[in-house]
Amino acid sequence: MPSFRRWGKSKFEANPESTFKLLAAVLVITLYLLIKEFSNPILGNKATPASGAQIQYAEWNGTGKAQEGRADKVRSAMQYTFWKYREHAWGRDDILPVSGGNSSTRNGWGGFIVDSASTLALMGLWDELELSVEHILGIDFTVTDDLVDPFETTTRYLGGLLSLVDLYDAGLIPEQVMDDDARDLILEHAVTLAVKLGPAYDTPTGMPWPRVDFNTNQGVPEPLSIFTENPGKQKYDHPATSPAQTGSSILENRVLTRLTGDSIYAKNSTLAWAPLVWSKWTTPWPGMVDSPIDIVTGAPLGRARHWDDEHASYYEYLLKMTLLAPPADPYLDVYKQRFLASAYSLRKRLSSRSASAPNHTMQHLFLGRHIASHYENQQSHTSCAAPGTLLLAAKHLNQPYLRSFALALLEACRHTYTSTPSNIGPEAWSWTPKFSYTTPFRAPASTRETEEWAASGFWSEDPAFKGGPQYVASLFYAWRVTGQLRYREWAWEAFSAMEEYCKAPYGYAQLADVYRVQRAEWSSDGDGRWIDVQGRSWAQTLKYLWLTFGDSETASLDNWVFSTGGHVFRMIR
Repeated sequence: MPSFRRWGKSKFEANPESTFKLLAAVLVITLYLLIKEFSNPILGNKATPASGAQIQYAEWNGTGKAQEGRADKVRSAMQYTFWKYREHAWGRDDILPVSGGNSSTRNGWGGFIVDSASTLALMGLWDELELSVEHILGIDFTVTDDLVDPFETTTRYLGGLLSLVDLYDAGLIPEQVMDDDARDLILEHAVTLAVKLGPAYDTPTGMPWPRVDFNTNQGVPEPLSIFTENPGKQKYDHPATSPAQTGSSILENRVLTRLTGDSIYAKNSTLAWAPLVWSKWTTPWPGMVDSPIDIVTGAPLGRARHWDDEHASYYEYLLKMTLLAPPADPYLDVYKQRFLASAYSLRKRLSSRSASAPNHTMQHLFLGRHIASHYENQQSHTSCAAPGTLLLAAKHLNQPYLRSFALALLEACRHTYTSTPSNIGPEAWSWTPKFSYTTPFRAPASTRETEEWAASGFWSEDPAFKGGPQYVASLFYAWRVTGQLRYREWAWEAFSAMEEYCKAPYGYAQLADVYRVQRAEWSSDGDGRWIDVQGRSWAQTLKYLWLTFGDSETASLDNWVFSTGGHVFRMIR
């Protein structure tokens, strides 16, 4: 298999007999086509994005206009978030919204500033964006004392930088806020960061290391593996990765190649997910990937299959590559077929209708997980992103069965919101499957869980709310794809609840328990309502809400692709 990595000799010596023979031919062709595709110097020029796909609902008849009152409320929430951060945590990665303190858990580059900049740009918050751009221009992405997570850094930092460039090139950011020189320097920062992330791909398979040491310019294992039950000791002989970690960098790197004309970024990210797309390992469910995965051999080390944490964004990117990649890409059909296989496996193997409960007879369609050898009837808030991805696929790939499947899943996610006193869904929940499985499944294990199940047909496994965007992102896609006003109403319900219960003195806090938000349920000093953390994706949550209430032509799905970090990239056909 040819190596496209320019980062020096690998720590491992690849065994030629264990490499993927099919990929040899595949990637040689990729090299030729990518060089041909990205050598065009006009691709970086400013241009209004050409229509790339017919995704959005077209028969608005005036209903696609902005709901200005609601949009302004969300915009005000973003301003409140920004200025509290500006006053109390500027330059740090995050603010502590209850105490007013700060933290840096994303390498100390000002994570909130970079991650929220595209939200500010879309909302037209120019004073705030100008301050953010000024900070971004001064970041040194080569310096950090922490190990760098390639997945998080690519989806949040690299994606945020590239989205700013694309928005500017499309004429959507005024030159008084960000001029040509600033645009070019931001792109230089993106290149610097991508080069520093380069050693992540220096493995025999091309799948990235879990971490990169920027001081030594080498990929390294995680210090405490997420795949081990014995902290401080690695569970496997080699570092392990997940489908999301290895398969969720291709959109950002593809955009960077388009903007610079340097094919190395697209090639490395294609090589990284090739062992998943063209897997030589047999799985009983078409399209689904087993994990965790050995980054040295490519072998699956477990039998976890789902569209939940550590998996979902790989399947999301399989679909979105078919929108972002040019029509000449030789692998578009492969990506489409691989995605469709996984989507129908999800529908057949992991969707589960809930059984009736004593006080709730309606049945809901939830998404479970396959762990080891059994079905696990548990879903997290992360999986509520699946309806949006499936709706996008249903329209783009003309799959009506996926549309009905997606809307049923979305209604179930909404049910978890409307069933709690806060009108916000828990982070994770379980249900009693209507149809039995061959292995035991989860059942209520406490009085509280039994009472929740009896009332609503599910019970919380983790009653917190961490500010994630997944549910409201799917509402955004449902509104833009179907044109049905109820999805705007559902989004307003969710935002109103977040505004009431999450707004803290210095930002928006995570909720400790979505079932216990009344003052009588807290301790005497008010402790117990909030977690002193503002969700990393809070700006993304507000972005999707604002776009749902804004004009339907803003960031149209016919012209823009949203990354898993919520950053927008242009479709250029």
